Amino acid sequence: MAPAWTERTPDCYDASVKLREWSVYILRCADESLYTGIAKDVSARLAAHNSGRGAAYTRAHLPVKLVYRENGLTRSAALTREARIKALERAEKLSLIKKAGRVLAAAALLLVSGSALAVPVFDKESPVVFSSAAPQAFTAVGGTAYPLRMYFIRQSSRTEVGSAASADGIAWAEEAGGRLSTGTLPSVSASSITGCGVLPLAAGGWRMLYSIISTTAAFRIHSATSANGLDWANETTSRFEGAGGATYLASPKLVKLSDGSWRTYYVADQTGGGNFANGRVYTSRSTDEGLTWGASSVVVSTLAYEIGASLLTDGRVRLFYTHPLSGASSATVVSSALSNDALGDSFSVEAGYRLSTAAVSGTIGFPAPVRSTDSFRWRLYYDFADPGVLSTASIRTALTGAPAPASLTPGTVMKTGGVTSITVAGEIFSTPAPTIKLSMLGQTDQLPASLTLTDDQTLSTTFNVFGLKTGFWDLTVTNADGTAATLSNALFVDFPGGTVTLVNNLLRPRTGGSTSIDVTTYNPGKVVARIYSLDGRLVRRLDESERPEGSFSLSWDGRSDDGGTAASGLYILRLTAPKLDAKSKIVVIR
Repeated sequence: MAPAWTERTPDCYDASVKLREWSVYILRCADESLYTGIAKDVSARLAAHNSGRGAAYTRAHLPVKLVYRENGLTRSAALTREARIKALERAEKLSLIKKAGRVLAAAALLLVSGSALAVPVFDKESPVVFSSAAPQAFTAVGGTAYPLRMYFIRQSSRTEVGSAASADGIAWAEEAGGRLSTGTLPSVSASSITGCGVLPLAAGGWRMLYSIISTTAAFRIHSATSANGLDWANETTSRFEGAGGATYLASPKLVKLSDGSWRTYYVADQTGGGNFANGRVYTSRSTDEGLTWGASSVVVSTLAYEIGASLLTDGRVRLFYTHPLSGASSATVVSSALSNDALGDSFSVEAGYRLSTAAVSGTIGFPAPVRSTDSFRWRLYYDFADPGVLSTASIRTALTGAPAPASLTPGTVMKTGGVTSITVAGEIFSTPAPTIKLSMLGQTDQLPASLTLTDDQTLSTTFNVFGLKTGFWDLTVTNADGTAATLSNALFVDFPGGTVTLVNNLLRPRTGGSTSIDVTTYNPGKVVARIYSLDGRLVRRLDESERPEGSFSLSWDGRSDDGGTAASGLYILRLTAPKLDAKSKIVVIR
């Protein structure tokens, strides 16, 4: 089946476009209020605010902290966006801030480690698994995940797929002979083999997709089957071919989705030509275990040389792909993309690199991920070659280290909520279960009341959030081996708006009566209570003070600020406090 490729036309630079050098930002003030502004240099503007040289509002509410920013705007666009943000309700602003907190935390981590938060970090291991080989695919030898069989291409000739077995993923024993070669029957006229992927069949045995360059220099993806994983026979029909074999195809990988269907991911020249430097990642789906395939589509639109694929516990697919840095031609980094759902047909590129090396040191190729023996970590196999010398490539490994917490649900809780159930999503959560804590500068760390490890991507926990300081709390997850990671601004502790209750709002001042005003607030702050006439005239100031959270009472005896008795009629009590703006009616009868 021949997929269709569409050539991409690059965007053109328009010199008349104004420089997009402005940002819009939100600051969280000391009293938890929010301030929105714009600036060319947000860091300098933040410093100005905290030194008292910023806006008049922030000078009265120091210190302030940057909790949200949008970059790359013209001044006009920044002013428009600033006005829109200022018009939002507080809850809507908090939603923006929550998302931004993760982005800012990820950016900060990038500066330190080169990897984005909530993306597994791979630590290189020292042993060389094999020399002159490129890892391709893994299958279980028995009914469990281990022992494991690895299929690899011999780099010295690229005419044969070999295999090796391992009980732990570290020590490997090569299995005698070749599994599949350019001479495997029935002949497909292959001159070299450039990649392969393998999956088990429901009825027993395995199917392999493998890419070739034919004896006529055509690029094709063929398939073969095996009853024992060692002896393979070709299926005669090619599975993928573009423009009669003129389109570059390579590096097919196979994933069985949670619905039972198969997906293959492979690299193809997006222009329809034969140049690997135009490679992009394509996918196709099969509902009959790889016998027939649907239409292909691009899932990673950035340059890719070779790919690997893994299926996460939650059903999403992560792709690993090699590519050069901008302006270079040799692949020196491994990047990744994560599918947006369990369908595996749309992806988001993840920030940072999973692996990298300096160009002067060598090149990286053929990433091949597989679960480690502990079942919660991933080991990434790859080949590493001296600069420009492919025959020296050796298989090496890297192992995920620290946990990668990604989000909390719910992400906002009320400080009055008591013991609250919270789900932590992420990856690389250890068995035995990790420990977790919530922390905020100047506050006591909060430990969970209970914690259950659902799987390597999910923790179910409860925290007693009653009385916690409002604002953002960080989450730290520490695996059983002591490795830890922190998700900044993971949980926002908010407070309810409070209540106002009137007792005796039918007031007769001459009889000595008064209206009692019972108030409850859930955060310290300024309380303003005033009585107005229906025409908006200020009659009485009842309170204008800073108060702690809690309950208190005010009263109005029907008199004005000058001591006189208010005329008969309808009056309005307006009381404002942190997240509280209440209006109540009081009737005065003289």
